[in-house]
Amino acid sequence: MNKFYIQIVFFLLIISLFVNNKTHETELDPEKYIIPKFKNDTKLKSKKDTNLKSKKDTNLKSKKDAKPKSKKDAKLKSPKRYLTSEEIYEKNKHLLHNDPKETLQAYAYMNKALNQLEYHATSKDGYKLYDFYCYYNIKFYKKKHQGHTLVKKVEYTVVNLNKYNELINMFWDPDSSDFLYEGSVKRKIVRVYNPNLVMIQQRSKSHRLGRQKYFYALAAKFKISENKTMIVMASANINDHNHKNVKSFRNTIVENANLFKANIDSEDDIRNGKLQKMFVNLNGYIVEKKRNRVYITYINSVNGIHILITYFNNC
Repeated sequence: MNKFYIQIVFFLLIISLFVNNKTHETELDPEKYIIPKFKNDTKLKSKKDTNLKSKKDTNLKSKKDAKPKSKKDAKLKSPKRYLTSEEIYEKNKHLLHNDPKETLQAYAYMNKALNQLEYHATSKDGYKLYDFYCYYNIKFYKKKHQGHTLVKKVEYTVVNLNKYNELINMFWDPDSSDFLYEGSVKRKIVRVYNPNLVMIQQRSKSHRLGRQKYFYALAAKFKISENKTMIVMASANINDHNHKNVKSFRNTIVENANLFKANIDSEDDIRNGKLQKMFVNLNGYIVEKKRNRVYITYINSVNGIHILITYFNNC
């Protein structure tokens, strides 16, 4: 099983934990999980699927006979709370950048990114379904934007309207460790324009001996209505003084990247070119309440880094 499918398996497991509001640590053997067939597939379930179902039923039965948990256990397994936009702003307001011109440029650029996020989330043009998980009701799509830029799309439904705000806070919180990569990830806010518009730095490493990668990007949260919120991230012309990477960035999805230009005081390892520089063409979520469900659409296109879902963990 390749790394991509291992990532998908972890994503599905974590999604399941989120919906059931469980927070216990779980180790997953990817080889025990089979990619479900399409709904119209009439083939019988595999033995592995049957074993999974029987284990699940056994676990449910055992819960009835289980002893009440102690207060200590309940405390250890309490749901993780994510910071709100206001709390994140208060925590990082010392990074407030008082440059009206740059703030307007950032807002204009992220509006362009927002339009692209909406387009790719709703468009069927060129997108091909390459995986569909019946058990989790999740669909994976991908396309080549203008024939050269890979864009991935994931659609998922949470059957719990009460999770709407929690989901939004989870996606927006930069201190959350909920980024499903092949290795370690660290994200931080480096500049604040307002509570819903920031610049972030992200570092990642696919394995212990691998070279560390990084990118800078603008991130914005838009409350479209009481029932719909969009969170979008995209790289622009951000000069981090990396002397080994002086090429101008061209975003192949969000046009007019020159709408925004900025300088950032980066760390020495970035300035000295010790890290590999990456760029985010487009990354974001659309979270919407419809009827009795929360519909999530995730879009991702990043140059040179393996990202499936920047989402979910310990929910």
